[in-house]
Amino acid sequence: METLRSLIALTLLSSAAAAQTVTVTTGADVIDIDYFTGTIADLPGPDGKVSFLEAIVATNHTPGHQRIAFNIPQSEWTLQFLYPGCAVIMSGPNGFLATDSVTIDGASQTAFTGDTNPLGAEVAIYRPFGTFGSSVSGDNSIVTGFHSGEWSIGGDNCLVNGNTGGMHINVFGSNTVVQDNEAGTIKVDGGTNVVVIGNTMMRARVWSSTGTRIGGFGAGERNFITGYGTTNSEGLPAGADIELFSTTGTVIENNYIGTTPDGLAQGNQYQTMGVKVATGNVGLRVSDNLIAGVLGHGQGPHHAGQLFGWGVYFEGSGSDVEFSNNTIGLDALGQPTLPSVWGVHTGASDYDDVRFLDNVIAGHYFNGVTIGKNTDGCRLSGNVIYGNATSGAGFIGIDLETVNAANGVSLNDPLDPDLGGNRQQNFPVLSAAVVETGGTRVFGTLDSEPSSAYTIEFFATPACDATGFGQGQRVLGSISTATDAGGHATFTALVQSAASGWVITATATLEPLGSTSEFSACVPLIGEPGVSYCTAIANSTGAPGALSAIGSASLAANDLVLHASSVPNQAGVFFYGSSRTQQPFGGGNLCVGAPHVRLLPVVFATGNSASRAVDVSQAGFVAGQTVDFQFWHRDPASGTGFNLTEGYEVIFGL
Repeated sequence: METLRSLIALTLLSSAAAAQTVTVTTGADVIDIDYFTGTIADLPGPDGKVSFLEAIVATNHTPGHQRIAFNIPQSEWTLQFLYPGCAVIMSGPNGFLATDSVTIDGASQTAFTGDTNPLGAEVAIYRPFGTFGSSVSGDNSIVTGFHSGEWSIGGDNCLVNGNTGGMHINVFGSNTVVQDNEAGTIKVDGGTNVVVIGNTMMRARVWSSTGTRIGGFGAGERNFITGYGTTNSEGLPAGADIELFSTTGTVIENNYIGTTPDGLAQGNQYQTMGVKVATGNVGLRVSDNLIAGVLGHGQGPHHAGQLFGWGVYFEGSGSDVEFSNNTIGLDALGQPTLPSVWGVHTGASDYDDVRFLDNVIAGHYFNGVTIGKNTDGCRLSGNVIYGNATSGAGFIGIDLETVNAANGVSLNDPLDPDLGGNRQQNFPVLSAAVVETGGTRVFGTLDSEPSSAYTIEFFATPACDATGFGQGQRVLGSISTATDAGGHATFTALVQSAASGWVITATATLEPLGSTSEFSACVPLIGEPGVSYCTAIANSTGAPGALSAIGSASLAANDLVLHASSVPNQAGVFFYGSSRTQQPFGGGNLCVGAPHVRLLPVVFATGNSASRAVDVSQAGFVAGQTVDFQFWHRDPASGTGFNLTEGYEVIFGL
């Protein structure tokens, strides 16, 4: 991308340097050459001066690419109360229309009169109310070095760069680069493969365009989009920083959106949408952006003290939209200091195939993510979602709106037949989460659509919300599972480690549709009551059998549950003894010394796992006793027909 940008800019600038030059010597809107036929040969006219309008007319009618330069004497500079330090060009009712390939070089004025404008470029065009703006329709044209005003670029392969003062730039052509400007609004309307990079601007709008790229990862390609918003007569704020309408293949990457250029403060106090995905967008990719500070402050007479704002908002319909690796609500230091009211909201839209992957969404007053009642197939995967719902009032990390657009936890229901956001996908129910060697062992169930495939994703967070449900400050991992004909699935998962004292949550995503649930209720992460030991040998699952436990080593609690994982779906039996050993036995290793006591009855592993509660009172264990456990199981792949897990040792206490 950096190479493409450089080649385009260098090619255009090289052609400009070699072009024939016409120099503007007056800011007045006068013409004394023929408007319809005048050429460079006719300049200057009888008055001995060259106006900008005359330069435009002459270059329009002279073959080839020309350059328009400026040397307007300071004695002729007007409107200094509006444009201090600028040579001001007066625009007539029809504006300025360059129809042939041309370089319009406002920066050339600086060479004659010096750097007189500390705020930017030295040439400004004054456009009275009701008149047309300035436009370029010739291909391979350049507009550079202007302060304020508005330019429309209708030609292809053009370059707009180095302009200042909040200039408004409208691009209608294709393959144009808009680079390194200090702009108000940059609008891409109907063009193809337009590149917008390295600008500081209030907002960007893309309409009916294909292949637009806003931002990039090359040196200097990040845009700083500081925010746009106004208030109406009632004091209601409104304004979107990036608006997308009926676009195809738009890429928005590596920008700061909604903040000051340093990413540490709000850029505009009336902005209410960071990225507005309006109707008709297909193939949109939004990645690696900082979206923050999008918080409109209401004013009097009716909205004083009220806050409004969505980091990302959808409306209308479209398909194939992906947000990845963005931070939403965090400042440039990674802290959630610049929230919106709502983090992400799909509104009343019915977009298909929407994916939020690996984003960080934090600190918002209401929900972190809201899936509107008409949206289905919105996939949430790998996202860090934490510290949202700071206003309380029942808001949560991920909220699936009901058909009545109600917010808050949506409880599970049998066979999951609902309508609403993501069809009100049921969330998992976690029973326990235990610290285990190599990670965190999570146990749970999912009751949802029958005979369906799901991805269960696990998270850790410092504490539950007030609702008892969680968010996800750290992504721990995911597993695949499937429900049976009754809509039920039991799962265990060994995922990454989490901090002591944190709680564990999970989501369920229906595959392949991608509808993700709300966060589950959270369960505390508890220390494992024992330790594993002794090496197991790989069985027919391709992995060695593991043994862990949940509950505690307390005789009074009597809540120890053994869990064997990575074992074949075959019959097996748990057993114990009072000493360790390690010797070959069947297809594996015997880890428990004789004598052995079996925990009957025999169990049948499902989902490559099996569990057994240990009744410590029936077993007669006493405080201080060390007990070693193991799981024996059938294994068709073993030459002896059976194998064993690793061993697991518990020291019981009162």
